Amino acid sequence: MERMDRTAQSAFDALFYPRAVAVVGASTHGGKVGNFVMRSLLASDVEKVYPVHAGGAKEILGRQAYPSIEDIPDDAVDLFLFAIPQKHILKSFEAALTKGCRGAVIYTAGFREAGEEGRRDQERLKAAADEAGVKIIGPNTLGFFRSHSLMNATFMPVLSDLFREPGSIALVSQSGGVAGFGAIRFAEDRIPLGTLVCLGNRANVEFADMLDYLAYDPHTRVVALFIEGLDDLRRFYEAALKCAAVKPVVVLGAGYTEAGRKVARSHTGSMAGAERIYEAAFRQAGLIRVHSIEELVDAAKILSLNPLPQGNRVGIITHTAGPAVLASDILARHGLVLADISGATEEALVSRGVLAPFMPPDNPVDLTTFGYLDRSLYVKVLEILARDAGVDAALAVCMSGLGDPNVETFPARQFGEVAARSGKPVVVAWGAPGYAREEFDAWMEAGVAAYPTPERAATALANLYRSSRLRGRRRSFASPLEFPEELSDFVEDLRSSGNKILLEHQAKRMLELAGIRTAHAVLVSGEDEAASAAREIGYPVVLKIASPDIVHKSDVGGVVLNITDEEALRRAYRYMMETVARKAPDARLEGVCVQPMVPTGTDLIVGGIRDVQAGPVVMFGLGGIWVEAIGDVAFRLAPVTEEDAREMMEEIRASAVLEGIRGSAPVNRDALARLIVTVSHLMECFSIQELDCNPVIFHNGTFTVADARVVL
Repeated sequence: MERMDRTAQSAFDALFYPRAVAVVGASTHGGKVGNFVMRSLLASDVEKVYPVHAGGAKEILGRQAYPSIEDIPDDAVDLFLFAIPQKHILKSFEAALTKGCRGAVIYTAGFREAGEEGRRDQERLKAAADEAGVKIIGPNTLGFFRSHSLMNATFMPVLSDLFREPGSIALVSQSGGVAGFGAIRFAEDRIPLGTLVCLGNRANVEFADMLDYLAYDPHTRVVALFIEGLDDLRRFYEAALKCAAVKPVVVLGAGYTEAGRKVARSHTGSMAGAERIYEAAFRQAGLIRVHSIEELVDAAKILSLNPLPQGNRVGIITHTAGPAVLASDILARHGLVLADISGATEEALVSRGVLAPFMPPDNPVDLTTFGYLDRSLYVKVLEILARDAGVDAALAVCMSGLGDPNVETFPARQFGEVAARSGKPVVVAWGAPGYAREEFDAWMEAGVAAYPTPERAATALANLYRSSRLRGRRRSFASPLEFPEELSDFVEDLRSSGNKILLEHQAKRMLELAGIRTAHAVLVSGEDEAASAAREIGYPVVLKIASPDIVHKSDVGGVVLNITDEEALRRAYRYMMETVARKAPDARLEGVCVQPMVPTGTDLIVGGIRDVQAGPVVMFGLGGIWVEAIGDVAFRLAPVTEEDAREMMEEIRASAVLEGIRGSAPVNRDALARLIVTVSHLMECFSIQELDCNPVIFHNGTFTVADARVVL
C-alpha cells in the first residue's frame, strides 16, 4: 500500500505534535470559546502557548497575551487555533503564515454552509492553505484531540480529563455534535480514545486525507467514521479501500445529499439514490457499516480489544436463559451459529463439576443460579470451551450483583487471562448500570469487551465477525480491460455526430463490439423494410419503436413480441405506428428496430450510471418489470472485479432466483460476473452517462441482452 507523501505527513504531524501553538481570539471570559480553547490547550503537552487577544489583555490563564499575531515573538508557531469572527479569518490566516503556521483549526462558522459569499471565502481560505502546504481542520468544527501527544485542540477541555490513558481508536466525524456524543459514549463505556477529529466544513482536510494518515498511524488500531456527505466519494473509496486492508474501519452515515443529481433517463439512474451508492462504496471498500452512534462505539470497542474469529461458531455461557436466547437470535441474523461442542468438551463440563446435576452438557452452557452465586464457574467453562476447536468465539452472559456484598465479585482478571491465552474473541453481556464504574473498569483492565445488554454484546460480536469476513477477502482495484479499437472508433463517430442518446440498434452495436451477446437489432424505416429484415433474421421476431424521446417503449405500445409470420408482422407494424403516434405525439420517431425473439429464461438487469460524486457506478439486479416494481438491485463503483460482481449477486434479496426456481435453469454465474465486469469497464472507459441492459435474459447456459439503452 502506498504511504501518504512526506509533505502531507509532515503537515499532519504539525497538527498532532506541535511545538508551539497560538490561540487567536483567546478570551479572559470563562464562557467564551476562546477561553475554552485556552483551557484545553493548557491541559495539553505543548512547549509554548501564545494567546492572542485584540482587546489588550496582558495575560490569559497565566500566559502572556499578545495584541496581534504579528506581535508573537516566535516565527516557528506550528499550530494556530482561530476562535474569532468569520470576517477576520482570512486576514488572520495570512498573518499566521508569516509566523510559520503549518496547521490550523478554525472553529468559526459562516463559511460554505452559510451561502454563496461564505462559500467563496472558504475557497479563498483553501487556496491560501494549499499553496502554503497548511492543513486546516474546519471551519465550523469542534477541533481535534490526540491522547498520544496529549494534544487537546477542541473547546472541550474535559476531554483531557476523560481520556488520560491513550487509546487505539480514532474517531473522525463530520459533525462536532456527533463527535461529542461519541466521546461521551466512549467515556461512559470506559473505552480509551486515541484520536478525535471533527472535520467540519472540510476546507482542505477530507475523510480521505485522514484515512491516508491513520492507515499508517502506529497508535491507531481501529478507525470509526461519521459521514454526512462527501464532495468526492470516489477519492474517499480509494483511501478507504487501502486503509481497510490494514485495519478495520467502521462507518456511520446519515443525510446523504442528492445535490447535483440529474433526472435519470434509465432504470439504473432511477434506482441510484445517494444512500445506495454510498452503501455500495462502503461495502466495496470493506468497511463495517453501522446504524447508530452506540453501535459505532460498540463495534470500535470490540475490534480494539479482540482478535478476529476464525469462523462463525459461538459458545455461550450463561446463568440465565432468556438473555442468551435474545443474543442467539441476533447472532443467527448475522450469520453466526451456536457451536456444536465436541464430545471431549461435554465430558469435561461433566467431569469438572461445573454444571448442576440436572443440566445437560450443551451449548449454551447454562450454569443456572449456581453461576450467579459462584462466578468462578465462568472461568472454568471458558477454559473448557477455549480448547474446543469447534468454538470460534465465546459470549458470556452474567448479571452484576449491583453492589450486594453477599454476591461474589466476578473474577474479571482471570477471565481475561483465559480469553487472552485462547487467542479467540470473548465478549461479555454484563448486566449492570452505567454508573457501576468500577465493574466496567475491571472488564477494560482485563482486556474484555463488556456491554450492559445481551443485544449490544451480540451485535458487537456480529460486527467483529463481519470484520473477519471482510479482512478475509483480499480486495484490490480492478485491472484495466482492453477493448477493440473498432469500439473506440464507433463511439467517437457517435460523439462527433452529436449523438448522446443512442437508439437501440446503436447501443447494441456498442455492446457487441465490447464482446457482449445481444439480440441484434436492425433499424428499418418502413413496413416493407421490416418484412425484409424479418425474413433475413428468421421468425419469430420482435418489433420495437426507435425514438430518443421514448424511454419505456412498452408504455406507449412501442413493443410487439413473438411475431411468427409476415402477415402478423405487417399488422403489428401498422398497429404500433398508430398507437405510438396517438400516445406519444411529440416524440421523434427514427424508425423501427427488428430483432429476433429471445428464448424465455431469467430476466436480469445490468447497467451503469455516472454519479456526480462517485463517478462511474455499475448496477445489477432483477430485470424486466421487476427492477421498477421492487428495486432489488446492488451497486458498486466501477470498474469492478469478478469478486465484486459475485458479491453483488449475493447481495440482492432474490439471489435464490439465480439458482433456478420452479423448473427454471440456474443462471450461468461465470457469464453473469463477466458481463457485470465488462459493463463496469465500459462505463469507465467511454464516459457513459447511463447504460441499461434490461432485460438480460439468461437461457440455455448463456445470456442475451434483449434491450439496451445508452446515454453518452
